[in-house]
Amino acid sequence: MQAARKSSPVTRYARHPGTSGLHFELFSTAEALADADWCAVVQPGHVFLQPEYLRALERSRPERMTFFYALFREHGRPVAVASFQCVDFGMDGFGPNLLPEGMPSEQAMDASFFFRAQLKRALGRMRVRVLVCGNLFVCGPHGFAHRPEVDAERAWSALAEAVDALQARERNLTFVLVKDLAPEERDATRALERAGLDRVQVDPTMVLDVRPHWHTFDDYLADLTTKYRANARRSRKQLQGVERRSLSAGEIARYAPQVEALYGAVHQRSRLRPSRVRGSYFVHLKEALGESFNFLGYFEGGELRAFNSRLRAGDESESYYLGIDYAHNERLALYFNLLLDDVEYGIVTGAKRIQFGRTSLECKSALGAEPLSLNLFTRHREPLLYPLARSLLPLVQPKWHARHPFKEHA
Repeated sequence: MQAARKSSPVTRYARHPGTSGLHFELFSTAEALADADWCAVVQPGHVFLQPEYLRALERSRPERMTFFYALFREHGRPVAVASFQCVDFGMDGFGPNLLPEGMPSEQAMDASFFFRAQLKRALGRMRVRVLVCGNLFVCGPHGFAHRPEVDAERAWSALAEAVDALQARERNLTFVLVKDLAPEERDATRALERAGLDRVQVDPTMVLDVRPHWHTFDDYLADLTTKYRANARRSRKQLQGVERRSLSAGEIARYAPQVEALYGAVHQRSRLRPSRVRGSYFVHLKEALGESFNFLGYFEGGELRAFNSRLRAGDESESYYLGIDYAHNERLALYFNLLLDDVEYGIVTGAKRIQFGRTSLECKSALGAEPLSLNLFTRHREPLLYPLARSLLPLVQPKWHARHPFKEHA
């Protein structure tokens, strides 16, 4: 029998069914979740909604972030769950590509630079509190799930009621975001728009479908055109002399300072950085998920030059956080080799899809990944902030060109 956990602050709304007819309870910590009830809703392959993952994320104490969870019942039976992240977001959450430092180069002396500079001065001290249904650390619809027999539109209407309850409870919330839903999720779209949330299209996530005849990495290379195959092989040669090693939780803990520094170097270059995890996060994740979480260290001469991590979620391999020593990135082609390793890992572990996320879109397109459009839904308490948020979107969505690395007949 599972040992009882320490009691945690819980806000209950079980007597308030709302118009959807589903009762719900709100929790302020994943430690308070009853695994049997939660897992009666969440499919085993949905890693980012599993209680083990949610607790591991909480224990790592991401910067400026707190958590809420909702369990929905019908006639006492659990039928839906939701995971929320509440983050204090300021202009320091935007990366250097959005907020320029110092004087611009002659080429950068344009309207875009001056707009961003003025924006930085005007909003440098502003902070907004954002409630996110979903996961800010990964792309995809990882904030809500319901049992298949429950009408989807009704379930999403119940989620909107839980959002209303959280907004009433947390008076300082400025924005609500529900992320990331595919355009074909029409039931969710109707329910959320009826609840007053606006739909916004954001950067796509990049996805590589693993072809049935790819059994090895060489099979993948054989389907590339000469140009892209030569580029991949050249990058592989640059990594000669670097040892790849899968790390246990204890080994990750031993290298935690280096891991945190490598992750920080990548995080610092990100266009959007609402929160930051600590090195302990990867330790907790390995302890919680075991073989479903793969953490790979890249060593040269005993020094950790980079790390890569992936999560296995059912038939999908999720490329997760990575860290790079940029002083050695160009010489060893670290970033591109990490992506190539993600492809190889997905193939040899039998994944049907490899999820690459929404950064470095053009580079991932060169691997054969295709864009998958997603929408987010937003509601805000400050009407003047809405046009501002709209004006920021083009700045955090980089321009990119699709690549076509595969042979036409492959």
